[in-house]
Amino acid sequence: MRYFILTLVLLAGFGTAFAQGEFSGGFKAGLNFNNIIGDEESADEVFSTNTGFHIGASFVYTVTDLFGIKAELMYSQKGTQYSYDGPSYFTFYRSSTGTPIYAVGNRRSDISIANSYIDIPLMVYYKIGPFELEAGVNAGILVGSTGSGGITFSGATQAGSPIAEFTTGVEHAYYSDEQGLDAVIQGSAVTLNTIPDVIQPSNINAYYEAADNTDKKYKTLDLGLNAGLLFFMNQGLYVGVRANYGLTDITNESQDVSQVSLAPGNRYETRDDIDQNISIQASVGFRF
Repeated sequence: MRYFILTLVLLAGFGTAFAQGEFSGGFKAGLNFNNIIGDEESADEVFSTNTGFHIGASFVYTVTDLFGIKAELMYSQKGTQYSYDGPSYFTFYRSSTGTPIYAVGNRRSDISIANSYIDIPLMVYYKIGPFELEAGVNAGILVGSTGSGGITFSGATQAGSPIAEFTTGVEHAYYSDEQGLDAVIQGSAVTLNTIPDVIQPSNINAYYEAADNTDKKYKTLDLGLNAGLLFFMNQGLYVGVRANYGLTDITNESQDVSQVSLAPGNRYETRDDIDQNISIQASVGFRF
């Protein structure tokens, strides 16, 4: 009974505090400096920072003059600049049958990956003079996932036919692209191993080389932690910086294909690793 009464008193206290609080709103926009962190497959693989933007609305509940709760609804671009330069493979397809022909050699990839999320942060804040400290959690819903760049390859087929260096552009739409031969956007016919009508691509989409399943590379939901600092230049206008650290693996293992080698039987080898979003946001906002 004593704990029950104490619980009622605490609930009544919170209720009184919230009843005395006030709601307000605002908006914010700014730049994201993003990367994807995880285990690199080899020293030839590099993930580096790319830049996106965010824009959205904020909703604030002031509990006291110093403390409160806030939520946001934002469109936010994340991702990474992916590069690989080292031993690898490449797949060609016959235009008449779709039969794959595999080659080994050296691959140079440079792909800018842009993943767009609807971010929903929920945080508490504490004010110290013109500064506002914030911390909380974030849920991100993936609404767009694209990549652009190029792949350069040279080497030889598994039967020994040499392949002169060539470059193919990439136009990745990770949620709509087809697989295999259907992933060729543009290409020209060449002869490999005395086999005619082999397509040497000049432009391909995301699943040109993909595991045989219907999974997409990036997962829909990303959960993470937020922490940041705001500086109010007057009662409403502020600038701020926030770190967002993803807690979930954003890639589907079944479609996270190795760039280094093929599995036995010329199957695409998938990677059992964890890839996490990390982002630093610089914002300008206004609170009403």
